[in-house]
Amino acid sequence: MANRIVLNPVSYHGVGAVKEIGGELSRRGYKRAFIASGRHVVKSGEIKKITDVLDEIGVQYTFYTDIKPNPTIENVQNGVKAFKEFNADCIIAGAAAPSWTPPRPSASS
Repeated sequence: MANRIVLNPVSYHGVGAVKEIGGELSRRGYKRAFIASGRHVVKSGEIKKITDVLDEIGVQYTFYTDIKPNPTIENVQNGVKAFKEFNADCIIAGAAAPSWTPPRPSASS
């Protein structure tokens, strides 16, 4: 079975990235964000910077924190399954310097 990889056209990272999330999600009509992050970022409360923005613009979200430094195929497959089960329309990668990447419309096919 062939696997398809779609490189995303837009990514924000670094200082000020969180400030861009609300406008980008609103312009693109995204309503369901899949936040992929290490457990430490969620436990530290840093992720609240992102969830506050999502709450403010009415975007639903879920967390996926079962991320390994060198992910196995099973680890990646579990993440894809969680993304699909939540019916997410974008991914936000929460890290020490949060970033987000919207999938292209064809990425779900």
